[in-house]
Amino acid sequence: MSVLNTKENLLILFYNSEIKNHKEIYAYTKSAEKDCHTVDISKTKVTGTVWAEVAEKLSITVHGLIDTNHSAFENRYGKEKELSADDTIKILQNDPQMLIFPIMVKDDTAKIIKNYSEVTRFHDPDSIGIDKTEIGKENDY
Repeated sequence: MSVLNTKENLLILFYNSEIKNHKEIYAYTKSAEKDCHTVDISKTKVTGTVWAEVAEKLSITVHGLIDTNHSAFENRYGKEKELSADDTIKILQNDPQMLIFPIMVKDDTAKIIKNYSEVTRFHDPDSIGIDKTEIGKENDY
């Protein structure tokens, strides 16, 4: 049973409001006018169960949620690559800066969002406001 999705097609964005690219992706997500729940990990401590489920939806291990090769990680924690799942969760809970890119979840899928244009992969196709009921009808001029 999923602890994340309670509503079909709900977008869930895990982001850090203290990081510039996260704020941009947050703004783009909110402007899409889709059903979206956002979790600012700089203000909300996400449980280990939720992080484990996010990792599963990404088809990675919990350890994969942190880019240990990124300079931000290496500057803070050194080049140590051996993190347990518990270590990774504690780092994400206590040092949210280590989530380098936001994560978007929808239903059974998730994606690490590296730029705002990737958010559209989670949106249903839209015809830019065209009333589809009018397509194919004869004009009464």
